Amino acid sequence: MIASVFPFRTILAQVLILFLAIAIESWFLQKLLKLGPRISVEYTAILNLACTFVGWLVFFGMESVLSKDMRERLIDYMILGGGQDTYGLLTLIALLILAVTFLAKWQGLEMLENVAAGTKKTAKPQFVGPPSLTRRPVKKTFQVTTQFGAVLIAHTVSNAVILIVLFLQSVN
Repeated sequence: MIASVFPFRTILAQVLILFLAIAIESWFLQKLLKLGPRISVEYTAILNLACTFVGWLVFFGMESVLSKDMRERLIDYMILGGGQDTYGLLTLIALLILAVTFLAKWQGLEMLENVAAGTKKTAKPQFVGPPSLTRRPVKKTFQVTTQFGAVLIAHTVSNAVILIVLFLQSVN
């Protein structure tokens, strides 16, 4: 009986999406912000889990105040994957969620770094010798120096990959 009521497919899809988002976003934060692999995974795991938790709370809060017809359509779409007539509204909601979760991740990363900076000991600056005359000129590459840009790129790419995966899942 519990198998017919409990949404195993939705929960499994959410967990897989979280793993995918954490992997992609941590790679981008590691490369763009020059964070260590462990720190980038920890940051993205905390931020994605917090956003998912708040998202489910908002979903259940919204679901409780909707009319019976809208509630059935929303549940049908979210849990059973049906509901062809709701794509316009869901696209608008998805864009809103994309923007809100990006802002939450950006501010969350700043808060996490402030908390982590408070616990670290300050290191003494090391003397770097004079530049060598035979050093190659610095290669100019695209570098994201702000957290805003790095989180924007990581969040956008991970959500694009997730949308592609969800689209391929709906095709089958």
